[in-house]
Order: sequence, then structure tokens, then C-alpha cells
Amino acid sequence: MRQLRDSRLLSRPVRRNLLLLFVPWALLILVLMTLLYDRLLSARLEPLLRDQQNSLSEGVGVLSRHLATLRGNLRFLIQQPLLAEVLENPSAENHSSLTQLFVEFSRSSAVYDQIRWLDEQGSEQVRIDWRDGEPRVRDQLQLQNQAQRYYFVETMNLPDGAFYLSRFDLNEESGVIEQPLKPTLRSAAPIFDKLGKRRGILILNYQGQVLLQRLAEVSKSYGNNLTLVDAEGYWMFAADKRDAWGFALGRPEATLASRFPNTWRRMQAMRSGVFSDHAGYWAFNAFDPYQRGSQAPEVSERWLLVSHLPLEQVEVLQWQVAWQVLLFAGVMLSLGLVGVLSLGFAEFERDQVRLALEFSSLALQQSNGELRDTVEQLQRTRGALLQAEKLSSLGTLVAGVAHELNTPIGAASMAASTLDKGNQSLQKSLREGLQRSALERFVQRNDEGLAIILKSLTRMAQLTRAFKQLASDRASTEGRRFDLVELVQEVMLLFTPRLKQSQHQVVLELPPSVQLDSYPGPLGQILQNLIDNALIHAFDSGMNGVITVRVEHDRGRRECVIEVSDNGCGMSEEVLSKIFDPFFTTRRGRGGTGLGLYITHQLAVDILGAELQVRSAPGQGTKFRLRLPLA
Repeated sequence: MRQLRDSRLLSRPVRRNLLLLFVPWALLILVLMTLLYDRLLSARLEPLLRDQQNSLSEGVGVLSRHLATLRGNLRFLIQQPLLAEVLENPSAENHSSLTQLFVEFSRSSAVYDQIRWLDEQGSEQVRIDWRDGEPRVRDQLQLQNQAQRYYFVETMNLPDGAFYLSRFDLNEESGVIEQPLKPTLRSAAPIFDKLGKRRGILILNYQGQVLLQRLAEVSKSYGNNLTLVDAEGYWMFAADKRDAWGFALGRPEATLASRFPNTWRRMQAMRSGVFSDHAGYWAFNAFDPYQRGSQAPEVSERWLLVSHLPLEQVEVLQWQVAWQVLLFAGVMLSLGLVGVLSLGFAEFERDQVRLALEFSSLALQQSNGELRDTVEQLQRTRGALLQAEKLSSLGTLVAGVAHELNTPIGAASMAASTLDKGNQSLQKSLREGLQRSALERFVQRNDEGLAIILKSLTRMAQLTRAFKQLASDRASTEGRRFDLVELVQEVMLLFTPRLKQSQHQVVLELPPSVQLDSYPGPLGQILQNLIDNALIHAFDSGMNGVITVRVEHDRGRRECVIEVSDNGCGMSEEVLSKIFDPFFTTRRGRGGTGLGLYITHQLAVDILGAELQVRSAPGQGTKFRLRLPLA
């Protein structure tokens, strides 16, 4: 048996089929391996490179929005009439009103560690610190002179309308870096009186952690590869937190310029770009913190948003793709080898039958003398002929199978569906009568190979799919999908302690659920302001007030309507026409600043794109109606 098996493997038909069929098949598989490797690697890298661009775009948007808000808030405070009034008449009452204005602004924004007014001598006149989630007014005895600080000197030299932006660094208290680390960005602008005389500066210490947290959310959405670098190459936001703030923490080596000097030089020569080097794939975009539009920022002032796909991550992808291609090649070569050997074995057995027939013919010519021997020889010959016929049919069928396998070889796509059709054709031939065990094993291996290829391609397709956007908190203006009913209930939790000590009550008329695609932070602030306004202004002493919060879902117009109404004393036409004006209040000197409904209207119109209406009459209560789109 072993000699017969060896003779079959070394037979001329097997050698001929290996040379004419298997060698071209193997060469074709090698060519396909190269093409498939390039295509698969490109398919795996493409979403990662696209994520780099998306993360840069979203990162630039985050920086632009936050710094625009910082600049706008600074301009808003400088232009306040109350500040000009204090400059003209620095009375204790005006000074107190300005301080209260800064307190309310600090509380409503909740992103400024300090709000300070320094006079022309550098002395702090008003200072509001943000501590433990609340604004704190610094006592007069605690105010300091900052005339020697760099930000005061540089801001005092700026013209009217200009603003100063400090280096993004870590906050220090008494010359020591504050722990835990508190990233701070200081923005200041000079103050002028009506005569154009410099009267000091207004400075805001922006809590940089708010900005960095939003960048961290963007980075997490795109693989944690996004970083923020200053003009000297120091990381302000890094994938590894230990690399951040090297200039402030005494780690001068922790810079992009030190780690990747060639990469840094290429970035310095361009405003934005995408390239690859020995360290991996890079995408970067220069950002001007002063936001001077089309004017290119100075290299010494700009920030860089950098997305880095490390070489190690690329090598992992290359190895994964290489193993997949090798597995594909191994399966296809095995299938081809099995088909070629089966065809060669069939041809070998057919040749053996032909030789047997020749020997039988010679035996018949030599056995004329004995009829019995002739008859027996004829019987053996008949049996041999029958066997030869079977072998001939087997050879024809194997040739057909080889044709079905060779046809998709010449196809350009070599798609898995073509192999599946060839497999079905072979199975059909088996059901029509071919029952050789070797061909059955071939069919079984062909099925297993197809299952592996289809499963691998499905898995690769699934790996290209991705994406979460995150919730944003009250301090941000990022949109997401949320349940309005849950938001109202969360806002009501803020009033629970207050309502327990009050004779008023809040009634909720809510549907089970209303899904919105909007801005939960500003919307929650609006609801809180409207309810708080009703509790403060709507009811006279001794009244048992009822505030009703109603939510209606207009599916036809794809809108949501929120009503906040009370049964209080109402408002006159004169008061009603001014309630959304800044600094208009009916409780001047009793804690009212006139900013609550003004901020509410700004949030509703500018951020939510909603319509805020109000109806009221003396003695008939007040109803605020907020109409906003579902998306």
C-alpha cells in the first residue's frame, strides 16, 4: 500500500498537473496576497486617519467656542453701565452693586476661578473667587496690589478694544503651584472712563479644566490620540497626563520638540498638515487663541492640536492583516493542492486501467488453446473493462470539478461568493452519483475553507463600524439626546430643600417621556431661572403660591412646549415690556440684579433656537411659554 501510494504521488500525471496547474495557481495566490494586504491595510487605516481629521475639527471647534465665550464675557462685563457708573461715582452703594453683579455673573457662568477689577495703580478693587462651587467675595483687607504682575503691565499698555491672553499654565497661590493642579487661562482688557482715561483692567481667570475636559471627551471618542501643545512644544493636554505642564512642573524634557524633533520641525513650517514618519501617522492644526481670523498667528503665540497614531498601533494592524492574508493564502493553496492531486490520481488510475487492458489483450491471444481459460480471462477482462469505465467517468467528473475550480481563478475579484458557487456545483455532481471518498473529503475541506473566508470577511467588515457622543454638563453648551421629563425632575431636586421651608408648591404636569435632541445644560438653567423667578417675585407675603410646570409634545409641528405658570400677583404692562432687559428688576436693593430673565432669554434664543413668550396681568399670575424644536 505504501509503495502504491508513493507511486501515485510520483506518477507522471501528478507531476504534470502540479507543474501546469498548481504552480500558476500558487503564483496567482501570491499576487492576490500582495493586493489583498494593501487593500485590507488601507481599509483598517482609513477610519483611523479619518478619526484623526474629525478629532482635529472637533477640537478646533471646542477651542474656538470656549475662547470666544471667554472673550465675549470679558467684553460683556467691560461694557456694563454699572462699571462706568462706578468709575464716575465710586460710592459704597455703586461699589456694592458692581460686586453683586460680578457675583451673579460668576454664579451663572460657573467657569471662572477669579473675576477681578484692578484700578490704574494695580490695586484690586473687586475680587470674586470661586470656591466649593460658589462665588466668594474677597474682603477689602484681603485685596492685594498686582502692579508688578506681568499681566497687569501688559494689559495696561493695550489700546481700547484690545484684550490680553496669558499663557495657559497652572495656577499658583503665594508662589506655589496649587494642588490639585488647576489649569488657568487669564484674559484681561483695559478699562477706560468716559474721557478716555485708563482706569485699570478687568481680568478673568478661566478654569482651564472645563476646556481640557471637553477635549478629553473628544479625544476619547476618537481613540485617545488628541493632544494640545503650546508654541514651545509643551503639552497642555496629553495622552499621558504625566507629560502635561512640563514647563511648570520642572520637566523641560517633556515636550513634543524633545521627543520627536524632526516631527516638531515639520509642524513649525506649516499651519496644518498630515504626514507620517518613523514615529507613526501625524495630523495637526495650528490654532490662534486670539482668533484673528484669516491673519496667520505668530509661531510664538499659536497652539497646536495634534493627533498622533503611534507606530506601535500601526504595526499591530499590519500584523493582524498579515495573519489574515496568510490564512487566506494557506486555505486557497490547500484547496488548489487537493484539487490538483485528486485530478492527478484519477489520471494515474485511468492509465493503470489502460495498461491492464493491454495486458489482457495479450493474454487472450496466448490462450487460444483453452476455452475455459479464455472464458475466465474474458470475465476478468469484462470486470476490468467495467472498472476502467468507472475510472474514466471519475476522470471526466474530476476534470469538470477542476474546471469549476479553475474558472474563478481567472476572475479578477476572486470573491468568496464565486468559491461558494463552485462548491455548490461540486456538491451537485456528488449527488448525481459520484461517491469516491477522496472527493468527499475535498468537498468537506472546501466547505470549511469557505466558512473560514466568509467569517473572516464578515469580521473585518464589522471592525470598520463605529460611534457616542457624551453628555455634556451644565457648564457646557454641547448638544445630545436626552429625556426632557428626567431633566425637569432633576431640576426640581434643586428646589426640594427650599420648598420644604416655603408655603409655596410646584405642580408638575408631565408626559411619561419626551425625547429631545438639544442642549440639556442651558435648558435646565432656563427651567431653574423661571421657577426661581416665580418663587422670588410672584407671591406677596402670606400667599400660598402654586407654580405649575407643564410639558406638551406637539408631534405635528415636531415641537415641544414648556410652560411655567403661577397664580401670583402678576405684572403690569410697563413691567412686562421690560422683564427681558438687562439689569431691570423690581427688587433693586433687595437682592435683585436684573440678570436672571435676561440670561434666560439669551439662552433660549441664542443657544436653543427657541421662542420664549410671557403673558401676565395684575392679579392674574404669570405664564412663561417656551417653544423649542425636538431636534
